[in-house]
Amino acid sequence: MQFDGRASKIMVVDHDRTTLEMMHLRLDVAGFHPMSARSGRAALEVLETSRPDALILERNLPEMCGLELLRAIAAMPGRPVPVLLVGRNLAAEDVRMGMQFGVRDCLAKPFSGAAVLERLNRMLKRSAASPAAARPVVHLNA
Repeated sequence: MQFDGRASKIMVVDHDRTTLEMMHLRLDVAGFHPMSARSGRAALEVLETSRPDALILERNLPEMCGLELLRAIAAMPGRPVPVLLVGRNLAAEDVRMGMQFGVRDCLAKPFSGAAVLERLNRMLKRSAASPAAARPVVHLNA
């Protein structure tokens, strides 16, 4: 049986409205069910009632940075959520810390929608094959 990650719920957390709209449209056209939040606090509110299959997370968020949000999500009950961490100037330390809390891949901004979909599909496939053994694969350049 071949894996098809489409129809998965994907949450995009980014403070930039244009990025959110572009990602929402791109995910929707690709067959995913996108959810979105413009801040870490807004994301936590959504996550109280809904658990996505994956998270696309901007590192530099207002109110609560992406790494703080990852810590809060890790403390929530339920299965771990694989995370694609995105941002400008991602530092190696950000990546190391993020990997402790569910980051499975990273992508530097600016990025193409195709690059996000490729990484998201790969991440979902690894997670579906073996959720406990899904190892991070980090690419710092698009």
